[in-house]
Amino acid sequence: MQSRKYWAFLALGAASLLNRASLAAETPGAEECPGASAWALEHPAASYSPPSQGDDRSAISEPALLEDLKLRAERDQAARKRWLVDQGNSELASAVDSVDTENVAWLRNLISTKGFPTAAQVGKQGVHLGWLLLQHADQDPKLQNDLLPTLERRFAAGELPANDLARITDRVLMAGSKPQKYGTQFDWFAGDFSLPEQRTLVEIDAARAKLGLMPLADYVCTLRKARSAVK
Repeated sequence: MQSRKYWAFLALGAASLLNRASLAAETPGAEECPGASAWALEHPAASYSPPSQGDDRSAISEPALLEDLKLRAERDQAARKRWLVDQGNSELASAVDSVDTENVAWLRNLISTKGFPTAAQVGKQGVHLGWLLLQHADQDPKLQNDLLPTLERRFAAGELPANDLARITDRVLMAGSKPQKYGTQFDWFAGDFSLPEQRTLVEIDAARAKLGLMPLADYVCTLRKARSAVK
């Protein structure tokens, strides 16, 4: 239960805000996160967006698996939407746990029979949806840890967004009581988006830059705005 407070909100929330950063920069005075906006303008090829449904279905080998991933991801997000509206509701929290339990069992079976999805099987969108289920598989930290090298390979192959890799990496590190590498995990419910001390921040920003991610302070600004949008 304890780690569910980290990144429990809609997976698309912060990504949507980041995508609007460059557009907002064109409107003087309208941008609330100028650093993120400036970074987006300087890095037009970078994207924090989850892949859309634009994958060519004729080019993927397992469209049925993609549909399964979509359905499970929709249930994941719907349960979390309801819970975020009423965070003290134990029944809604239990509903999230139930969805996660089902998804973890399904994911374990998928891994044992077919491995973690590839873009050739389900498109980049499907790979992202598989990541989402794994990101919320806190009931099985070993599964998350064991699959991290696979996610690193998917990123290297251009099948997984950098931000997804950063988030699952930090999730695994936290589960092992280790410090985050990319600084992606915060206490969403408490609204605690405090930055680490300067020395650690420098190390995190260096790691983020290598992965092609914006500085943490700018990223945190987008998270604060995303949280405000869903409260």
